Amino acid sequence: MVSASAPLALPGAGEVPRAVLDQLGEHRDVLSTWWPAGLLGGLALLLLVVVVLRRRRGRRPWLAGGAAVLVLALALAAGVNTRLGLLPSAQAAETLATGRVPDTDGEVTQVQVPLRDGSGLDPSDTWVYTPPGYDSAGQYPVVYLFHGEPGSSADWFTAGDVAHTADVLIHDRLIPPVILVAPDLTAPDTDDTECLDSTRPGGPQVATHVLDVVSWVDAHYATAADPEHRVAAGMSMGGYCALDLGLRHQDVFGGVVGLEAFGSPGPGGRDALSTRAEYRAASPDHYLPRLRVREGTPFWFDLAEDGDPLSARETRRVVTDLRAKGLPVHLRVEPDAEHDWDFAAAGIAPGLTWVLDRMGLAPAPEPSSTPAS
Repeated sequence: MVSASAPLALPGAGEVPRAVLDQLGEHRDVLSTWWPAGLLGGLALLLLVVVVLRRRRGRRPWLAGGAAVLVLALALAAGVNTRLGLLPSAQAAETLATGRVPDTDGEVTQVQVPLRDGSGLDPSDTWVYTPPGYDSAGQYPVVYLFHGEPGSSADWFTAGDVAHTADVLIHDRLIPPVILVAPDLTAPDTDDTECLDSTRPGGPQVATHVLDVVSWVDAHYATAADPEHRVAAGMSMGGYCALDLGLRHQDVFGGVVGLEAFGSPGPGGRDALSTRAEYRAASPDHYLPRLRVREGTPFWFDLAEDGDPLSARETRRVVTDLRAKGLPVHLRVEPDAEHDWDFAAAGIAPGLTWVLDRMGLAPAPEPSSTPAS
């Protein structure tokens, strides 16, 4: 996790000051701790004691037994939530339940991008954040946010708290006003699509849909519709998606943020693709050495110290290949962090700050209020 005890140094791109880091973490509450799981577990244990006592007295324990099972299930769910950081606050739970993001300076809406015939996908929501003061006559950079597996398009706005992050970074002039777009990457039979166009009969065409989302957003929002103003960003499976789509579609994306990213599509890729050759053609850690990458394209990678070891190996291989091409690449390892949404929510802020700066999109400094001598 990013520590709030000191500024976060971004080589060549300024800093994320401590005050900003404090603001980024302020939306987390008791749901992000182990207290709910502990209290529910204690209640479940108490109910089990009641069940035992009632049985010894020859009474039916059905009601207490049913309550114990229910509370135990809630305790396990609370533990999983805390472990993965899925709903770190009551605000995140409200967002998931209502589709609204309370307490944001921007505006978050859900839209349904039309599907092509034969896409193999079900209709789904794409979440869109427009920044404070959004002007339909403007030209805004766009950040595409890809979720992990299992997951959905809501994750970056619930577990990732990305609307609040964007509010803070924009207000403190660390990034320009941006549009955030989080498409759904799931298919009817699997969450593990890896953003690929399946080559199996009837398989989901997820990469094509993502590119359709980009075109749809450009047609309906005030975007700067070129790769120099688009960033692909993601966590876990979404980190692989950002890397692979950013490399294979350089005419669409001009910067990449990969959090616990992978250099190959893993089991989901093997399920989606028909041959080993297709799998290798979809693996950056295989095709990157021979790929020509546009000069100056920035890549930010963030690894959790206690994260996925496969992600760490493959990310480091990709970083070596990108640096061999003379590209701007930054790799961080977050101490004491794990492969979860707490890590991703902390990592997206410095990642976007660094990449947007390297793309030449950093906001101009505020005019000094000190009169000239």
